[in-house]
Formats: sequence, structure tokens, C-alpha cells
Amino acid sequence: MTELLRRHGRKKASLTEGEGTAGGHSLRHLATMAATAALTLGLAACSSGADGGRDLETASFQAGAVDDFGLQLADLPDQSDFVGAIVADEPRAALAAREVLENGGTAVDAITALYFQLSVTMPHAAGLGGGGLCLVHDPDSREVTSYNFLARRSRAGGPVAIPGNVRGFALMHAVHGSAQWSSLVTPAEVLAAQGHEVSRAFARELAPLAPALRTRPALAGIYLKPTGAPLQEGDMLVQPELAAALGQVRANGARGIYAGNMAEAFAAEARLLGTAMSVEELRAYRPSSEPAQAIKVGNQTLSLPAANTGAGRYMASLWPAAQSSDGASLLQAARNALAQAGAETNLPAIFGSTAFVVATAGGDAAACAVTMNGPFGTGRVVPGSGIVPARAPDAPGFGLAGAFLAPALITNDFNGTFFYAGAGAGGPQAPAAVLDLADSLIVRSADIKAAQAATVSDAQGKVNVVACPDGAPRDNAACVFGADPNGAGLGVLGFPPGS
Repeated sequence: MTELLRRHGRKKASLTEGEGTAGGHSLRHLATMAATAALTLGLAACSSGADGGRDLETASFQAGAVDDFGLQLADLPDQSDFVGAIVADEPRAALAAREVLENGGTAVDAITALYFQLSVTMPHAAGLGGGGLCLVHDPDSREVTSYNFLARRSRAGGPVAIPGNVRGFALMHAVHGSAQWSSLVTPAEVLAAQGHEVSRAFARELAPLAPALRTRPALAGIYLKPTGAPLQEGDMLVQPELAAALGQVRANGARGIYAGNMAEAFAAEARLLGTAMSVEELRAYRPSSEPAQAIKVGNQTLSLPAANTGAGRYMASLWPAAQSSDGASLLQAARNALAQAGAETNLPAIFGSTAFVVATAGGDAAACAVTMNGPFGTGRVVPGSGIVPARAPDAPGFGLAGAFLAPALITNDFNGTFFYAGAGAGGPQAPAAVLDLADSLIVRSADIKAAQAATVSDAQGKVNVVACPDGAPRDNAACVFGADPNGAGLGVLGFPPGS
């Protein structure tokens, strides 16, 4: 870390709970801020106090105390014994993943717990009814696997998608996990049942959705106040029906919602919405896994979602521009790629998507992005389960949400070393920004100030990153990590118990 700070200058700043930056930013500027944000994290992971500074209020120092007039840097704690780093769009989810790592879990264990927490704390984007994509790096096999569990269109057509998230994370855990499955789901179940204070991250996402929620009585009863105003930061949110669904997942794995009463209720709700979905179709859903799409980057390999996914093809088409363009040109390349594919250009402002990353000191890593194909998907709640079905992937406008899910990893095929995990979601510029960060932080080792570029006003997506420019595992590895400064997420380090 000392070497990294020397490379980028030694300017220090106090840590504040940032509100992000106003206005839009160029992709190169986003790369600058995300890299800088990695150095402005709250020191919650090893702050002083009776409980180690691990209460949420202390931990919510945001990686984003940056403005257009100056970049603020701060020292991170000694990382010589850290077990891993986690970055997510919502603080509680990041902290849940940290606890898993600190108790000896793998990157996939941690990211599974993180996802189920998000299903409670960011349900508009990470609901059990949605789907997504993940990349997982195994340092022992030196392989990166692409997992596709996107919500799929029913054979009968209609507006309701077959959910993929629970089966997707169950598959990854079966292959790469070591912790007991129930231990990864229980914290989310308890949080939904007992309730929690709404985070700043979710409150910001919820506010612009209030007018639409007022037309959806089931959602309004959960996420709006009796006055019709949206829940705000600090308000209590209790979701007992969602807790019941998570209880089924905890006890029965993916079968908890893909079979039995939960599946019957889901299929019945789908039929009410015009999708003739059967329980058999739900039960038959299977995620897929295959080698990630690989692009050589010097001695390293950039891994992207498999080429048979829209996200993988879209990201691969942008990589040449990420290596040779400034921020504005890269954003234009992203728009051009959409136009060449015949995609819509009048896109929604909010896609109902979120992205998150976990990397360990041992070199295993996971980058994921999930979506509801629109905020709160179909806008309906399956009775008795709290599950909101995602929109079908061919829904106008929102059908592109899956193409804008952007996990990426950079690793070394020969020795299994990890260098970079990035994940973005929420618009066509998110994949471009993930790639731009990879190029800036790993390929070019760019000076932070030199990476600034002219501001542009298109900034829908959010990007979260962990980067180890010298590789991990490595003695005294210097790693940086940061949550998107336009959001209210959190990046944290995990340390062994008692350290």
C-alpha cells in the first residue's frame, strides 16, 4: 500500500460519510474516482472501540469523498494479514460478507451471503425473483468460470420471468463453497423477520419509485408510509413474508422456492399476470456454467461473461475502445455498440440492477451482477412469499438490463494470481466503466490525476471494484477497493478474528 500511495501521491484527507458527487462524470473520471475512493474508505475494518468499530454507523463511511476539484486520499490500515475485500452498493450486505470471510469462508461463500442480504436490503434490484451473472476465479485450478442464471422468458411468453438468483447462487456454492448453506441464508432471514433500518443506499433508490409504487398496493404496503411517502433512511422495514421464503431457502436450498407451495404460488401469480407458467417449468430451471470469455492482456487474462450472453458480447466489443479512448469516446463507443445491435436508444433511467465483488488474500474472487429487469420487476408480490417476480427479459427497454450486467476479472492463468475484480450494472456505461477501470488500474497503472477527463452527463450505472496491482496472493499485497462515489455503498476489508 505504501508503494501505491507513493505512486499516486501522498495527499491525505479526513474520512467523511460522502454524499457522492453532483452531476455526471466521464467514464475516465469515474475510473479516477473509483480508484481514489479505494483510498478513501472508512477504517471500519480495524477502527478502535469496544466492538472493533463494527457497528453499521461507524462502518458506513462511504468510499466516495471526492469532488470535481480535488481527489482525496487516505491511508488504509496495514493489509499484511487481511483475509479479503468486499464492495457492494449497500453497506449491510458488505458487512455480512465480511463476517463470512473472517470466519474462514471462501469468496463464493461471502458473495452468496452478500446476495441474500441484498434480497432484503435492496429488493428492487436483488429480489429472489430476479437473475444475474457471476464470474468466479479458483486460484488452485487457475480457472475462471462464467455462471449464467439470468431470469428467463417462459415458454408460454408473457410478462413474468422464471427466476434464477437462488438456483444460481446455490450452484456456485455447491462448486466453490465451504461454509454451511444455512449459515449464509440465516442472517438475511433474520434481518427480514426482525426488520432493519432502511439504508441511505436503498432510500435513494426508493425515492424516485414512489409514484409507481402508489399504484401497486402490495408493494406500497411494504415500502411506502401510510401517507404514501417512501420509506426514508433510518425508517424501519420489516418483511415477514420474505423471511418465510428465505426460511424455505435456508432449510431446503433452491427447492424452497422452485418446488412445493412457494412454486405453486409463484406460478399462480404469473398466470394472473398473463404468463401461463407451470410449476414444472419452474422446477426445470437450471443455471449454466462454462469457461469465461478470455482476452489476453499482457501476461494476464481479462475474463468476461461467456460469449453466449449479451453481456459478454457487449463487454468484449468495448474492450478495444477501453484501451485506446478517453472517457467521452468510450461512452460513445458504448452507445454505438448498442445501435449496431439494433437495441433501443431511449433507455429507462433505473434498471433495477446491482453489482458486487469479493476477493480474498488467497486469490479466489467473485464478481456478480443481478437484475429484476426493471425496479421491483413486475411490481407484483407473490402472496405469502414476499417474492417479486422479475419482468420477462424481452420487456420493452428493461429487456436490456441483462446485457448491462458487467462482472469482470483479471487473473494470471499460469500461477492463479488475482489482480482485479470489477462489477457494474444499471446502464450501457456500466460495462464500459468496469473495463475502463481494469485498463487504468491494472494495464496502464495510470496516475490518478492524469486519468481525469472532461465531464459528460450520462452516468446511470454504478461500478464497484477490488484491485491488487501487484497480484494476490503475495506477501504484504497492496490492494485498493472502492464503491462507486455516485452511490452510497461500502467497501470493507476483512481481518482474522482477534487481529
